[in-house]
Amino acid sequence: MKKVLTITGLLLCILTIVQISKSFGVFETVFNEDADVNIAKWHIYVNDYNLNGTNNTFYVDNVTYTNNTGVSTGRFAPGVTGSFLLEIDPTDTEVSFEYQISIDLSGSAYSQIQIDSIEGIDDTNLTVFNGVYSRVFTLNEIYDGKKDTIKVTFSWVNNDVNNESDSELGASDGYFEIPVNISFSQYIA
Repeated sequence: MKKVLTITGLLLCILTIVQISKSFGVFETVFNEDADVNIAKWHIYVNDYNLNGTNNTFYVDNVTYTNNTGVSTGRFAPGVTGSFLLEIDPTDTEVSFEYQISIDLSGSAYSQIQIDSIEGIDDTNLTVFNGVYSRVFTLNEIYDGKKDTIKVTFSWVNNDVNNESDSELGASDGYFEIPVNISFSQYIA
């Protein structure tokens, strides 16, 4: 009987060792392979500035003034309306994205400057929510060469309360900043 127990124990020990080695082999397997992953390009241009998909501040230097009766051509003064265009060009972009535009003049030293409208032109349809204008640019539109054009119209409100700051603004040769904040994020449908 002792011989049968020894043989049975030896067989069980061999069977246990075989099972452990098979299990260990599964967890020890190493997979080596080179990955070839193509990364999508992300270059968005706004008025020829490469904004690279982050929050950005930039300057608009092509402003058109209207309603300037009694004011020299190309000058900004109380009662004058101005406008500028934002052209969003994703030609060198390989992903769908959403852009959001906001203009906040609340911190401006010149409360007499007000934004009258922000509108898409040339079939650019913007969505507005809480003062943020946004749109999703699809990959098909990018491949078709579409560019968005947005027109921002602002005016200098003529109010006697602002006479002192009107004089300061006028003395600065009409130069002032309108903070345009544009953010981009990849859009995954």
